[in-house]
Amino acid sequence: MTHKFYITTTLPYVNAQPHMGHTLEFIQADVIARWKRKQLWPQNIIFNVGTDEHGLKIFEKALETQEEKSISEDQKIKIVKKFVNNNVQSFKDFCHLLNISYDSFYRTSDPSHSDVAQSFRNASAAKGDIYKKMYSWYYCVGCESFKTPKELTEDGVCPDHGKAPIKHEEENYFFRLSKQKDALLKHIQDNQDFIIPQSKRDELTNFVQDMNDISISRHKNNLPRGIPVPHDDQQVMYVRFDALTNYVGAIWYPQDQEKMQQFRPGIQLCWPDNLKFQGAIWQGMLASLGLPFSKSILIHGMIFGPDGNKMSKTLGNVISPFDQVEKFGIEALRYYMIAGIPTYGDASYKEDDLINLYNAHLANSFGNLLNRLIHLANKKWISFPTVEQKDTSKIDSDIQNRIIHTQHVVATLYDSYDLYAASNNIHKFVLYTNKYLDEQKPRDTSLPDAEVKETLLTVYYLLSTIIDLYTPIIPSSCAQANLMIQTQQPWILFQKIELT
Repeated sequence: MTHKFYITTTLPYVNAQPHMGHTLEFIQADVIARWKRKQLWPQNIIFNVGTDEHGLKIFEKALETQEEKSISEDQKIKIVKKFVNNNVQSFKDFCHLLNISYDSFYRTSDPSHSDVAQSFRNASAAKGDIYKKMYSWYYCVGCESFKTPKELTEDGVCPDHGKAPIKHEEENYFFRLSKQKDALLKHIQDNQDFIIPQSKRDELTNFVQDMNDISISRHKNNLPRGIPVPHDDQQVMYVRFDALTNYVGAIWYPQDQEKMQQFRPGIQLCWPDNLKFQGAIWQGMLASLGLPFSKSILIHGMIFGPDGNKMSKTLGNVISPFDQVEKFGIEALRYYMIAGIPTYGDASYKEDDLINLYNAHLANSFGNLLNRLIHLANKKWISFPTVEQKDTSKIDSDIQNRIIHTQHVVATLYDSYDLYAASNNIHKFVLYTNKYLDEQKPRDTSLPDAEVKETLLTVYYLLSTIIDLYTPIIPSSCAQANLMIQTQQPWILFQKIELT
């Protein structure tokens, strides 16, 4: 049976423009997807991204600048729809800008998603996992989630947003999340790769141990824009239960569940703040339908401002990915996100760090090596073999083994989703290749031509390995590097960036 692979980011909430946290998550997911396509062929990979477009926070954000307050509900809906569509386009532009090679861009406002969410809800209800009851709760619009008294400050406000949650009381539908508690706890305990990094397993375990049933609907008067609850025209689906179903909707649920199962269970990336939604609520929803839990949930770190504080407009430390690409280019930003920031660690985003890393790793090491090889080959009238003519058996056995070892180490790191370590091992191999070229001294006119040719062909094979391993991270640069080698035309592939 052909192996399939499914990977998805979370769906960003479109109440604002893309930020650096989205940049980190989308680039990480893209690198993994590109690596898997090399292993399994593109037709066996599905990479899902998209936008989460319902909820009270979006509705209020869209209307907050509206000067005329006495407008009809229909007018409000039109204003919100325009606001959402503009922000969705920003995320599509963002994906294009960063060369994100997604296969599916999923919008929760698409009519097809209503069928996905409602079908999933009906299937869960058929299992006896949905019921209706009166409920009182405290709801933080900023967090788009419920708050218990212990999650609030002594003054009764949300610690993240500094505002008191809204108290509501109404009759809603509930999902029996607590029913899945024991099965999920056992899965977390028995599967070490379910939550990556391991440090997040205890956090999720603690949440699951205390989790209760959750409300999954709102009265339509309190949530004007959303997917209707089947057979109840007074209720709409709550955004989390609605949006989370995208992860199966992107792979043919409910139309072709047999085909869907070929790609499940999949890999999910998320923020630390999303762990309980991805690692508990969504897993409980899957279990309700008898579907397997996700294979792995990768929790990347937080990106802080240069000052080490959380990025915010108030502090003036917000960094735009659009601005960064304009200043430094796509490949520089992609490389820094992977090679300069630990895959699962928090980090401050610093332009000086990006510049220094780019210059040291790409301009001075990889790019310089590429041009040195081409210049020397042209000077000695040496042609490189075509792809079909490649034959590493013609080079020294120790170097063959070095290539095989490096390929194995980097592949293992890619496969275990440690992208930071993978990139830094590739850089070590670049340094090794540069050192080898220096030591062989091919510019020495006293060396026989045959010896020089052997040296340059060896470097060619070493460099080909480097390009191949770097391709998921900096795909455009690696495609250009391959073209430079094929045509033996030198070019400054990585223009040095000057510190300002």
